Amino acid sequence: MVRQTAAVGILLALLVAVGFRYGFGPQGMVAGGVFGGIAAVLQTVATAIAAPKLGTGDYHGLLMRWAVGAGVRLLGVIAIPVAVLYDRAVFPPLPAALGFIAVLVPLLFLEIRRFR
Repeated sequence: MVRQTAAVGILLALLVAVGFRYGFGPQGMVAGGVFGGIAAVLQTVATAIAAPKLGTGDYHGLLMRWAVGAGVRLLGVIAIPVAVLYDRAVFPPLPAALGFIAVLVPLLFLEIRRFR
């Protein structure tokens, strides 16, 4: 489960970077790729945190671990304005935010499929 999330996340981050190259230019490619990669890593960590309780059927423990995973994902949301304020030329706001969302949302849907 964790390896699948990591593999899909890396693939999505690469697709975002290539796609943003044509839509936003080289800066958009860097920002989208970096934040797509951050989203993939954070989602993989969140999945790794929740995975042990998912198989056991302990839903109270799963809920606690999922909440910790939500906090991990929040770190990425916080990282976007920090990076934009640090160097707006390297991390334009729109490509950075869209790169993060374009990778995280499909990975969240992949995670939801596992809860069924």
